[in-house]
Amino acid sequence: MRVGLVGCGNIGVKGHIPAYARIPNASLVAVCDADAERVNSAALLTGAVAYSDLGDLLEGEEVDAVDICTPPRTHAELSIQAMDAGRHVLCEKPIAHSLEDADAMIASAAENGVRLMVGQVRRFDDRYAAVKEQIEAGRVGRPVFIRRAERQFLPFPPDAWQWDPAAGGGVILDIGVHVLDLLRWLFGDEPVEIRAVAQAVRDSAREAGSFDHAMITCRFDGGGIGLAEASWAHPEGFGSGLYASLDVVGSEGKLGYSDQDSNPMLVFDEEAGAELPRYFGLMSSTEYAFEAQIAHFLDRIRDDRAFLVDAGDARAALAMALAAQESAVTGDVVAFPTAADGSGDGTHGAAVSRRPRNVGV
Repeated sequence: MRVGLVGCGNIGVKGHIPAYARIPNASLVAVCDADAERVNSAALLTGAVAYSDLGDLLEGEEVDAVDICTPPRTHAELSIQAMDAGRHVLCEKPIAHSLEDADAMIASAAENGVRLMVGQVRRFDDRYAAVKEQIEAGRVGRPVFIRRAERQFLPFPPDAWQWDPAAGGGVILDIGVHVLDLLRWLFGDEPVEIRAVAQAVRDSAREAGSFDHAMITCRFDGGGIGLAEASWAHPEGFGSGLYASLDVVGSEGKLGYSDQDSNPMLVFDEEAGAELPRYFGLMSSTEYAFEAQIAHFLDRIRDDRAFLVDAGDARAALAMALAAQESAVTGDVVAFPTAADGSGDGTHGAAVSRRPRNVGV
């Protein structure tokens, strides 16, 4: 399978590009980025041909698939361009910046007879896949409460797109969409209402008018309650060995996971004190999860079987994140007619970019 990758920034270079080198039946033949320094560096790293424009890549290379690793506001345009050219698409999360764009992407895949998968990579992480297996095996009975936290100090500069609500959406659309997808997946159920409180704590968030810390409560159709914490506001250096925690309380037991409790080593010296070594280059997930995700995408293109996470799942996660963003701004509980199948009225159809009302001190 010949693949072209678009977007040679953080997640493209640290998450996706190394994975292709470990997948024997895949060849990364082209890389594309508007930033000449980034794309040339990626080309030197991979041996792929460098392009500054997706259209040129599609004309110049016989690729079977395009891997989109650009900011969310560009996902729809680039994905549809690739699918209109008859290429399958793997797109980073969130699927898009609005439900209208997500629906346009799903429609384009159907119209062009190609496959579209979105990178909700937590589902390919062995740690959370094992929790899902235990739930489905009935080890804790019916899940009634799930708490998930993902916390760090975002090391990107103030002008990075992640802070910009019009480009990335802030912490709720960036990290929250992972957490909310995980809750929906683990419950195996659809949300009926969402409420969020959020803050702009760091100067970068305040200046951009976005949130960098959010607490989101989700009630699901079967009665389950999910609590999600997504944060970029923790102290600098926080995250190594402390990034993630997960509790699943069931009617007959409990499952738990935390980076801190699962870290295989604790180092202590007189100068630095206690330290939990960092074992993965990306705090968001393990490197092998990206490899498993990309290999799954390519395998399902070959055998035409269903994806583990399809575009409808990605749309549902986006709808939940947009509802949380709306709730954080307005202070209201947001009701959900249906998040999964696109039959709602479009109430939560665009990223909320108004300045946050719940501003930390």
